[in-house]
Amino acid sequence: MPSVHIIGCGLIGTSIALSLWKSGYKVSAEDINADHVAQARDLGVLATLSEPQWGETSDQRAEVVFVCVPPGVAAETINIAFGKFDGALILDVSSVRGSIIDELDRELTDSGRVMGAHPMAGSEVSGPRSARADLFQDRIWVLTQGSEASQVTAEMVITDMGGALVTMEPGDHDRAVALVSHVPQLVSSALAAQLINAEQSDLEISGSGLGDTIRIAGSDPNLWSDILQGNATEISRVLRQVSNELAELSTALEDKNRVRIEQTLRAGNEGRARIPGKHGSGTNRFESVNVMISDQPGALAELFAGVGVLDINLEDVRIEHVMGRPSGIVQLFVPIGESEELESGLYQRGFDTRGRQ
Repeated sequence: MPSVHIIGCGLIGTSIALSLWKSGYKVSAEDINADHVAQARDLGVLATLSEPQWGETSDQRAEVVFVCVPPGVAAETINIAFGKFDGALILDVSSVRGSIIDELDRELTDSGRVMGAHPMAGSEVSGPRSARADLFQDRIWVLTQGSEASQVTAEMVITDMGGALVTMEPGDHDRAVALVSHVPQLVSSALAAQLINAEQSDLEISGSGLGDTIRIAGSDPNLWSDILQGNATEISRVLRQVSNELAELSTALEDKNRVRIEQTLRAGNEGRARIPGKHGSGTNRFESVNVMISDQPGALAELFAGVGVLDINLEDVRIEHVMGRPSGIVQLFVPIGESEELESGLYQRGFDTRGRQ
C-alpha cells in the first residue's frame, strides 16, 4: 500500500484519513487550521497507531497526496505539493476542474501525476468532527486527467475506501456536477431563503416535503461560494433553464393553464425516473410501510429488530416527527411485493402500522 498524505482536515480530508487507516494505510495529514488538526486527533483513531501521524509537518515521502482544500486555493496548493512531494500522485478532490486546471503550472498538467478525484459524497455539515470512515462506501469518484499509471494507483486507493470510479473529461465533469450538485444547492438555498420572513404559524405546519427540499441549504456558505464561482458558466446555463421553467409555470398558474402545469409535473416524473438506482442499476421502485413509534430511546432500535426477525431487507428509511406530539412516523421502504408481508408481520408483533404506500 502506498503511503498517503492529506492536505486539509475538513470533512472530506478527515474521512479519507479514517477510511484509509481502517484499510491499513500509513497516513499523515496537515491543515492550516490548528483547530482542525486538534479535532482530527480527538477522533481517537490515533490511539491505534504506534507513531501518530497527524502533524504540523508533512510526510514528504508520501506516494499519494490528497488535496482537500477549497477550490479557490486548490491550484496554489497543488502547485506547491507537486514540488514538495517528488514523484507523488496528487489527487485533487475539488468539485470543479476547469477553473483549477487553468491556474496550474503547465509542467503539472503535462506530468500525468496530477488528477481530479472528486468524490460524489459529502454532507450539509462540515469539519473534521463530522467525518466518517464509511463516507465513501459505494459512492462514485470522478477521475479526470492523469497518466495510465496514475489512474491505476488512484483506482486502488479509492477502491480500498469502498468507492466506485467514473472517468470523465474535465469539461464533461463540470457540466455534469452543475446539473446534479451545484444547481440543486442554489435551488435549495433560494427556497429556504423564502422562510426568513414567513409567518411562524406557516412554518409550524411544514412537513417532510419542505425538509427534504431544503436539507442541503444548511451547507457552508463560504465553501459553496468558492465552488459556485469556479463553475459559474455551467451553473448559469442550467440555472437559466430552471428559471425559464419556473417563469412559464408562474404564467400558467395565473392563466389557470392546467395542461402547461401538468406538462412540468409529468416531465418531473420522467426526469426523476432517469436517476440510476441501487448499485447503478435501473431506477429502483419501492413500496413503503408507515409505522408510528414513540419518541424515546430504544424505540427505533426495537422497530429495526422487528424487521430483522422478519428477514426483510430495508432499502431506505425516513422519519417524520409529529408536531407537538412525543411520537414520529417511520417510513420503511422495501422492494415492490414485500410491503404486505412487512406490514402484517410488524402488526402481529404489536407495532402501530399506518398502512402501505
